[in-house]
Order: sequence, then structure tokens, then C-alpha cells
Amino acid sequence: MRINPIQSFDANYLQNKPVSATKKIMHKSSSMDLNLLNNTYNQVSFKASKGALELVKKIPLEDRLASIFENMQLGDLIIVGKKLSDVKKPLYSSAKHIKNVIKRAFYIEDDKLEGSLAFFKNPLGDKEVINLNEKDITLISGDKTYPLKPNDSFYVVDYDILNIEGSLLTIKPKPKTNLSAFRKSFARAFDFQADAGSEIEKLNKRMISQLAKDTKKSTSKVTFKDVGGQDKLIDELKKSVIYPLRYPEGYENIDINRGFILYGPPGTGKTHIARALANEADVNFMSLNGTELESKWVGESEENWRNLFEEAKQKQPTIMFIDEFDSVAKRRSGKDEYGDKVVDQLLTLMTDLDNNNENVFVIGATNNFKALDEAIIRPGRFGKHLEIKLPDLEGTAKIFDIHSSNKPLDEAIDKKSLIQKLYDLKSSGADIRYIINEAHSNGYDRAGIFEKMENKTLVQNDIDNFRITQEDFDKAIKDFVETRSGTQRKTIGFNA
Repeated sequence: MRINPIQSFDANYLQNKPVSATKKIMHKSSSMDLNLLNNTYNQVSFKASKGALELVKKIPLEDRLASIFENMQLGDLIIVGKKLSDVKKPLYSSAKHIKNVIKRAFYIEDDKLEGSLAFFKNPLGDKEVINLNEKDITLISGDKTYPLKPNDSFYVVDYDILNIEGSLLTIKPKPKTNLSAFRKSFARAFDFQADAGSEIEKLNKRMISQLAKDTKKSTSKVTFKDVGGQDKLIDELKKSVIYPLRYPEGYENIDINRGFILYGPPGTGKTHIARALANEADVNFMSLNGTELESKWVGESEENWRNLFEEAKQKQPTIMFIDEFDSVAKRRSGKDEYGDKVVDQLLTLMTDLDNNNENVFVIGATNNFKALDEAIIRPGRFGKHLEIKLPDLEGTAKIFDIHSSNKPLDEAIDKKSLIQKLYDLKSSGADIRYIINEAHSNGYDRAGIFEKMENKTLVQNDIDNFRITQEDFDKAIKDFVETRSGTQRKTIGFNA
């Protein structure tokens, strides 16, 4: 039998609880206390009764919390702990988990709880808990147990149990007794709605301004002509994806790969190539980072993947691109039950695509091919593996032309020598783009453009007469080389 040191108020609170829920310690006087409490809030105002105040303090924390949950809205934050001052710092560090503006906050003080927690409602309308303690806490959901690290959040459902340093707190859908008349006594409220509304308005106006700016600006789609140094790879993608979509009759007797792995060094343009492929094929394109779907809500990751694949099928033909694929398709260990389940789910979803001949192609990109699970990379799942190498000399020249096409280059630049330097440095597409932009910035420094911007003396003629010189490129390359540690190049982080 599990003993809960938090709840110690009334036997009648347990009547609607499932058999598997945590059992509580019960006072002999609990029935009498409950009757008195009911009579008090039914007959007189709470403020007029000191006895009622003492009784409210005896209400189990889980019921006080459930009473606040009853009226919880998106934008509400509920904090539970011994001292409100103790939660400010960890709550500040955990703010990234709250994906909406905090409009109201409620603080419930409890001396028996061995730690602090915060609850909020996510955009999907579900409750999440944040661990505001310096140590891990445990979520008990059914017969499963999951750790929750400090400053991390977790999805919770009714009758989940949180174990905080031995204190057990059950998430209840509602309190046993209607506590609406007593909420102000056990929950300190903070109203930020006026300030929040003002900040939301400012943000929305800024977004609308950007939207208006975008509608005036014509955008061109990335195509294969914007990809340099990957001709062999492009040819393979045409045969494996574009031609089957355009000429299905020619592939009736050919097994079509639905899953692809693009692997190679960082900055070689894996995302760029996938987007160009979707534009060339003129199909729906879905792009995400593998870690984005790795929800911290137990059991939600598998559902997120199912929903994603269902959306891809509904909008087919579709190309789905998953960056950092090794984060979700890593080799199963048998120890990481949560991660293993995601891999199992991916295997099932890919097998279904193959068996049903869906026009959905899934491309995973990784810098660490060896980390992938062996079953993931087999035929029928992600069976075609395409390496993206650093560009050769001809590819380097093409990438340079692509990224410098809109730059004002000085005619005196020794372009052939410059491209040779970039190739000798084993530059990726991202590196080349970075160096070109740095050269442009160096030119602005040299020509005093930035200084004129600072002094508000810049005129259009200054921009029209500006040119990027060999000197600007030499400095950019020199600075780039100095960022290296030994012979290991630091990744710039751009997509070529």
C-alpha cells in the first residue's frame, strides 16, 4: 500500500477515486469536518467564519489544485510550493516551455509538499507540469514510471501521480467537494491580462508589418539549378522520386523506395537539396527537425508521428524532410523504452507507406549515419542512402556563382584563384556562402558604409558605387581559417 503524506483530510474524498489510485491516511474526524465545511459555505460567507478558514487549510492539496483546474484557461499559470519566493528563479529558467503569454497566475501554498511545481495549459488544451526542483521528480502514469528532470515540463492526465521527494500528488479532474467559495483563501491570484494584452497587440502589429513587407516582395523557388556540385545526387533523386511521380506507368514493375537517407558533413546543403527536389517535383513539402516531434509528453511522440504521416498521405504526393534524423531513428538499445517506441513507430509507418504504395517520400538527413538503427536503413523503410560530399572544384565554382550572383563584385577579383582557395580549404556550400557574406561586410567596413549608416549620412550613391574587392575576400578567408581548431573546421551552421 502506497502512503501519501500530502493528503490527510477526508475519507469521502476517496469515494470517486479508481481502485488503483494512491491510498491516503484518514482522520477519524473527517466526516464531521466535511459536514461542517459544507454547512459553512452553504449558510454563511467564508470571510465571516474563522472555523471555515481552519478547515480550508485541511483540504488535501490535490483537491485545492483540482478546484483551480476546473476554471483553468489558456494563459493561466498555477504554482504550488512552500514559498513563492523559492520558485521565481527555476520558473524563469523554465519559461521556454510555456508557449503562450501568461495572463493570470495562481499560487497555492502547502507546507507538506517537499518541493515546488508549476502547471499550465498548452495550446492543445492539455495540462503540463514543470519540475521547479533541483532534483528529478517522478511521474507515475498507470503502471509506468517516468523521470522528470529539473526545469523540464511533462504532459499530465487525470489520476497521474507526481512523486516529489516522497510526497505523492494525484492529478484529479475535480475536487470531491465544491470549493469555489474558498478559492481566494487558498490560491493567491495575480492578474497580468492588461499588460499581456498590450504586449500581444505590439507583437501582432509587428508581425502584420512583416506580413505586409513579405507580400510586396516576390520570392523565387529554390530549384536544382540553385544546387551546386551535386549533379550525381540530383540525377539519382530525379530517377527515384520525380520520374516515378511524373511517369507512374514506367514504374509499374519497379519497386519504388519511399524512404531516403541523405548523409554527409554539416553545411553540405541537405535541406536545400530536399526543398529543391519538392519544387522540381511540384508536390507538397513538409520540413521539420527530428527533435521537434520528440515531445516530452509521454506517449505523445508516437501519436505525433502518426498524425504527421496521416497529413502527408492526405496531401499526397508529398515529400517529407526530417533533419537531424539520427535524433529520432537512433539505434535501439532495449534500455531507452521511450526512444525505442519512436523507432518502432517509424518502422511501422514506413512499412505501411511501402505496402500501400502511397505517393509519400520521406527523406531523413543526418551527419551521423552510423547512429541509425539497422532496421531503419533496410529496404522497405529507408533503403536508399545518398552521400552528400564536399563539393569538387567545379562544384565550388558553381556554388560561388550562386551565392555571389547578387553581390557587387569588383572586376579585378582573381575569381579562379579565389575559388581554388575555397576548394583547398575543403569548404562546404555553407562555408562558401558565409565567406561571401563576410567579404561583403568587410567591404562595408573598408568603404565606410557602416560609419555613414551610424552618422546618418549614407546616400544611395554610396551603395551604387560600392564593390567587394579581393582584399575583402582575403580578410574573410583569413578570419575563417582562424576559426578552426587545429585541422578541424568549425561548422558555420548555414544551409547551402
